[in-house]
Amino acid sequence: MAHRTFVAKFALLLTALALLVGGLVAAPAKAAAPVTINIWTFGNVIEPKMKARYEKMHPNVKIVTVNKGGPDQLAQALIVAFQAHRTPDIAAIETSWSGLFRDYPSNFVDLRKAPYNANNIKKNYVGWRWAQGTGKGGEVIGLPTDVGGLEVAYRVDLFKKAGFPTQRDAVGRMWPTWDKFIEVGKTYNKKLKRCVDKKKDKSCFIDSSGTLFTAILNQGTEKFYKGPGQVDYQNRQVRSAFNQTGKALVAGIGSRIAPYTGDWYAGMNKGSFATLLAPAWQLDYIKQYAPNTKGKWDVAKVPGGGGNIGGSQLTIPKAAVNKAEAWKFMSWYLAPAQQLTVFKEYGLFPSAKTLYSNPAVQNYKDPFFRNAPIGKIYASGALKLKPLYEGPKERAIMSIYGQALGRIEAKKQNTSQAWNQAVADIKTALNR
Repeated sequence: MAHRTFVAKFALLLTALALLVGGLVAAPAKAAAPVTINIWTFGNVIEPKMKARYEKMHPNVKIVTVNKGGPDQLAQALIVAFQAHRTPDIAAIETSWSGLFRDYPSNFVDLRKAPYNANNIKKNYVGWRWAQGTGKGGEVIGLPTDVGGLEVAYRVDLFKKAGFPTQRDAVGRMWPTWDKFIEVGKTYNKKLKRCVDKKKDKSCFIDSSGTLFTAILNQGTEKFYKGPGQVDYQNRQVRSAFNQTGKALVAGIGSRIAPYTGDWYAGMNKGSFATLLAPAWQLDYIKQYAPNTKGKWDVAKVPGGGGNIGGSQLTIPKAAVNKAEAWKFMSWYLAPAQQLTVFKEYGLFPSAKTLYSNPAVQNYKDPFFRNAPIGKIYASGALKLKPLYEGPKERAIMSIYGQALGRIEAKKQNTSQAWNQAVADIKTALNR
């Protein structure tokens, strides 16, 4: 009996220990500490719905986005933040500012290194977009967001009125070169008697002839630099882009309506211009600001084949507080799966080239643009581009050339005079 009592007591002890140990194992894990990821952005680089999805997947993470207004304002704020060593966890950098920040890679986390190992995912992205986030010493300072791409959005109703072909393939064949594009513009204005008196009539072939400069520049293999520290702002590609743009300005094919202004949005609706040099993200502007023009627009290939305007990199500043969590969000947000979602929902074209053969991209047609195969058109153009080295004075040089083109448009100088003054002004600016 005593033995049975001992056994019973021992069994109770084992049960108690089992419950205790089992309780320790089965007890809920301690909730992860709350983390706030601060992101400086502009426009819709960080899509609100995607941010919300990530927060739902990670209940301990709160993402705070601060919209700095525009790429220039964000870049200036980031420069000040570096000096104060008080930066966000993630900063978006527009590609036109890449040249400056790539020259100072020590301000950013080098994502090549552990635990990030970004080179493991390099193969997923378009080479020239990846290069825009690479420092002068090979450091990976940022991952590419979308590809702007560049094609021509055109008004089918206005082309028909001018007696032009309206099918996108036939339209693209009209302008295999930029010279042909300018000639088509001149014919359009003549046939419809547009741009006769620009003070009274701003309805022309294209919204702004000045957009040709960036478009042509980005189709080459060299811009204003040959490489780190090698400024070359008078090379053949730059001169060709300047001359072609000057030719378009003298020909008067543009409406002189500044993009992203009230007149520009109104012009989309009124037919103030028949064409736009449109990166993929700009197609959404047409949908938003000219919804009643559905079915009147289509998309054709850009002259010269391929092109790009816009795009950005997501970076982690060296002084970021939450680097690990920043990387987790950033690498998730820009992974091919999420880029495909953003393309489907917002029309931003992926920088992940692994998606370009995906049926969801290849077969995507936009009913607003007469079922144009947007995915196929922009994928083909993006793959034609080559890396362009952009240096720290990129913005300053571009600004001076822009002022020179403005003098041509205002008929204050001819193309040769404007070029010579621009070259002199750039030389002065670089020597300051």
